[in-house]
Amino acid sequence: MEIQSEEKNVVVFLTHEQLEDIYNKAAIIGAKEGVKIFHQNQKKEQEKRASRKLHNTKLLLRNYHMLKEHAENSVFGRTQMEESALDILESMMSLYDNEIIIESIKRSVTRTAIIVSHIETMLGLYAVYCEKSLNRDIDMRRYEVLWDRYISENILSVKKIAEKQNISTRNVYEDIKMATERLAALIFGVDGLNVH
Repeated sequence: MEIQSEEKNVVVFLTHEQLEDIYNKAAIIGAKEGVKIFHQNQKKEQEKRASRKLHNTKLLLRNYHMLKEHAENSVFGRTQMEESALDILESMMSLYDNEIIIESIKRSVTRTAIIVSHIETMLGLYAVYCEKSLNRDIDMRRYEVLWDRYISENILSVKKIAEKQNISTRNVYEDIKMATERLAALIFGVDGLNVH
């Protein structure tokens, strides 16, 4: 094969084998880049999904009392549902409006009761984890901070929690963050979460 360059009037001759070698090397380079981009996109998607799980866990915690009250005080009876907590939680992952997510859960009393029960069960598991942790004191404090901020009958302000735990408000926010990440892993499952 003859290749001519107009700028320098250079003619290059390549054998069929040389040309085939160039094609093969280019294909390998292209495939490696394609795989690299695929893995980068996959990692970004996992990070995005983990972020949604964390966001939705915070949303469930902030609305816990309202959801619980809705499930307990509804005039409609509970019906049998084939849907599991994980089915409901998975449906939350495709919604991005907080009000729509909560309304979606409240759509049926049974659905709301399933989510409330799931949250309570996972809080129980988290408490057991904290009790048995090698860093028991810190993990139990984080659990108590989360409880006082979202679950307790008498929800406390960050300032009151800081006073109760004898820590700074900055530590309260950090404890809430860490506890929420661990709880998100329990509520939604561990795939894709960056739990420290």
